[in-house]
Amino acid sequence: MTDRMYPEQGLATIKVLSALGVEVVNPPGLHCCGLIPFNSGDVPNAKTMALHTMSQLESLSVDAIISPSASCVAMMAQDYLHLFRNDSDTLPRAQALAEKVMDFTRFLVDVAQIQPGALASGQSREITYHDSCQGLNALGLLKEPRYLIEEVMGDRIVELPEQLCCGFGGSFSVEQPRIAKRLMDRKLNDAEATGTRTIVTDNQGC
Repeated sequence: MTDRMYPEQGLATIKVLSALGVEVVNPPGLHCCGLIPFNSGDVPNAKTMALHTMSQLESLSVDAIISPSASCVAMMAQDYLHLFRNDSDTLPRAQALAEKVMDFTRFLVDVAQIQPGALASGQSREITYHDSCQGLNALGLLKEPRYLIEEVMGDRIVELPEQLCCGFGGSFSVEQPRIAKRLMDRKLNDAEATGTRTIVTDNQGC
């Protein structure tokens, strides 16, 4: 999704990491991590894509594997362990990969340790923040994005009245479009009720 729909997000991620002094390596043979077929119950294709992803990332000598997508991080760090739980040959590889995978938000806060005010523009904006399902429920990202937005960037978050799925849910939005639309409408109504004009999230699908 980053490559095909939001390449500017990938480029921005590289720009920020490079500015922090990180040497960024982007292997050319990467494609989808396998989350989409995995969510659809297509385990054979999910395993094929996961094995390809692992082989491409294993070929690199890197300290960390960073992704700006909470869904991809959850897949590689958590779901691969489930996917290959009965495969004694592949499970150790999945475990080794999981130890290196980290979402971009947590990397900025815990590893780069960006200090308060470091990215402040001098003009505080009012925005609202949508916690993606994988970011919040799988990765436990709650304080980190808010720290970056409010402390590091100096903006103010007007919290949504409820934490709710946006309706995307990977293949769910394709398989159940009417339910997905109801969730989306509820999310957008909640966002409008905050009075802000900008919604920030950590997941391209959202």
